[in-house]
Amino acid sequence: MEVASRSPATRLMLTPTAPYDFGLALSYLRTSPSAVLERISEAGVYERALRLEGQPILLRLWSEGTIAAPRLALEVRGACVTPALTACAARRVRHIFLLDEDPTPFFALAARDAILGGLLRGLPGMRPLLIADPFEALLWAILGQQVHVRFARTLKRALVDLCGATLSVDGAAYPLLPEPAAVAALDEATLRGRQFSRQKASYVVTLARAVAEGTLRFDALRALPPEEALAQLTAYKGVGRWTAEYVLMRGFGAPDSLPAADVGLRAIIGRAYGLGRTATEAEVRERAEVWAGWRGWAAFTWWLALQRETESGPAGTRR
Repeated sequence: MEVASRSPATRLMLTPTAPYDFGLALSYLRTSPSAVLERISEAGVYERALRLEGQPILLRLWSEGTIAAPRLALEVRGACVTPALTACAARRVRHIFLLDEDPTPFFALAARDAILGGLLRGLPGMRPLLIADPFEALLWAILGQQVHVRFARTLKRALVDLCGATLSVDGAAYPLLPEPAAVAALDEATLRGRQFSRQKASYVVTLARAVAEGTLRFDALRALPPEEALAQLTAYKGVGRWTAEYVLMRGFGAPDSLPAADVGLRAIIGRAYGLGRTATEAEVRERAEVWAGWRGWAAFTWWLALQRETESGPAGTRR
């Protein structure tokens, strides 16, 4: 399905809490396997189509400031962009990029760890980057279970092709994340025909149905203490602790949620702290005690570090 938009753009300025490095966020998105629906231009413009208040819109975001004095320009396009919808778009962008978060406490905490603190000295405007929608974060976590992230990206593209819509703006087409009801309506055999395992197809359809029917409500989960949210998520078949922690971290922005079983995280921590091997989940959790309160931010920092490794090495495990 294609939705066309020829409306003029609405533009406003956003001021992140300093310091903030928008270029670092774009660098992450350019190579993150999860970023199927985002576009980053050579000029440094972020583009993403998504639904807000039930209406498909296009977000365009670029920097007009510096790391020390950040300013971002946000352009919103859609069939009927009202002031209320523009304000909603600004809130979503602030959430995705964590623009209102003060990084100072995290940097102060990380400084107690010579290795993590040393890494952060080269990333003065670092801020974790969220996945635009909690449902998308859940889908990505399920797709990434037990497979290489490059293959998970292939599966995500297949899902978008099968039941996603397209927003057309001035002749350019932007894919939209499939709505939960559209994913829930898929025949599992169709997914298996697109390289989904039987188990993964079942998990994707079943969880999408729970979201579509209101059994699984992200707004209610977001309001819970982390351990309660984890318990509710892991009650669903196909959602283990790593998946639930990933959703809390990258879907909700929980600063202390640590997906400690992540293969890439375990690998780089094993190397960075001189283990000579991949760390175990238990060793990651033990090491992360010193980062308590900000363990999710620390995990994202290590994923950024993975980006800097060679493509033939562990870089392919970043999330």
